[in-house]
Amino acid sequence: MSDRLWQRLGAGSGILSVMIFLSRDLIPGQNYGTEAEEIARTCAATSAPATMDVVIPLLGIFGLLGFLFFFGSLWSALHRAEGDDGWLSAAAFGGGLAAIAIMLDGSTGALTAHSNACAGIDLQLWRTLHDMGSASFFLSFFPLAVLLGASSVVAIRFGALPGWLGWMAAIVAVALLVGATAGTIYARDDAGLPFLLFLLWTVITSIVLMRRAGQPVPPVSSASVTPPSAAS
Repeated sequence: MSDRLWQRLGAGSGILSVMIFLSRDLIPGQNYGTEAEEIARTCAATSAPATMDVVIPLLGIFGLLGFLFFFGSLWSALHRAEGDDGWLSAAAFGGGLAAIAIMLDGSTGALTAHSNACAGIDLQLWRTLHDMGSASFFLSFFPLAVLLGASSVVAIRFGALPGWLGWMAAIVAVALLVGATAGTIYARDDAGLPFLLFLLWTVITSIVLMRRAGQPVPPVSSASVTPPSAAS
């Protein structure tokens, strides 16, 4: 397998992850009504699980795990452009890892609730365990903002990505910070809209990285990294 194809596979993982992550929301029959109805249906699904009862949770998990490959491809592009002494590319990769870790950790509450659906779980406890997932979703916006903010700087200053895509990353980073604040403090349901912008940015960035696969990295301008002479 050529290096160019290998790079395209890594870059294309962003598109695939978004498709997997969103596909679970397109599956009908996921609105169960009240907490009591959800518990009853979950208990029945646990006793005799249908195919969709297994597929839907796995789609979310596989979608999140797929983002790790995209973050690795993005880090590689940012690092090549920034240079060996750069640290923003590492900060971007770390932000992506932290976001995925927070989302996966938040899903443990829902998994715990589902495993106790047939054990007479209290309605308030059921709601609380599911609210943990919502809280972790909004908390993950903070490290995602770090990912996009660092990526925007490397894109604009070092040409790792097109300038317009870097500015888009900066705008989405600000939107994620606003959404994280509104979601965690004010519990607004519409605070999750910036995440859709992040998914859109991921798809566009994946396409750009796929088209740039195998191309030489643009040279870093010495004027942007060399400090002014003391004699000047």
